[in-house]
Amino acid sequence: MRLKLIAFAVLAAAVIGISGCETMSAEECAVADWRTLGFNDAAQSGADRLTDRSESCAEKGLLADANAYRSGFNDGMYEFCQPPRGFQFARRGGSFNGYCPAELDQPFRRAFSDGARVYSAEQALASARSEVSRLESRRNEIDDDIGSHERTIANPETTEERRQQMRRELEGLRRERRDVNDDIRTVQERVPQAQRLLDDLRYEIGGRWGSWN
Repeated sequence: MRLKLIAFAVLAAAVIGISGCETMSAEECAVADWRTLGFNDAAQSGADRLTDRSESCAEKGLLADANAYRSGFNDGMYEFCQPPRGFQFARRGGSFNGYCPAELDQPFRRAFSDGARVYSAEQALASARSEVSRLESRRNEIDDDIGSHERTIANPETTEERRQQMRRELEGLRRERRDVNDDIRTVQERVPQAQRLLDDLRYEIGGRWGSWN
């Protein structure tokens, strides 16, 4: 059932604005275990989807069991709101705007906040490394173009007019290469900075919410 729901969510995103949001199929509505749906929605993301699900089924002439969904959802929130789950959920970039059971709310929010800080630091490190890689790839492309232009200029069969064009382009390529090198040096400085921030968080948080290496 979970895989089917994910597939339908992806399909809805692809056709939104054309045929509306298809949350559940007629078959799913007909055989739905509403308590299990509520539990899974809560346990997976803390997201209350009863309105979307009930409206989707109503369009097909089928009614949702709101009481069963709420019962399952409330139980599922006890699983979702465990602090280690909150930490890992935020670390994966998840968002949560709901409320946890009173006895879990504050510990969950502290764990979620730590997870969000780790997510931000990991994204910053990944972004810096990716940008360095992208710039280095561009520099390699420029080097290839420079080599091609130099070979064309050195070719005795190249006309003088063509050589002049190649020289002008070569000057631009070398200028771009210098700019790219400057950009690489700037971005490379971000990598150890981002790594230090992540290391500091690893030291500060440690195993407070379980392992996250």
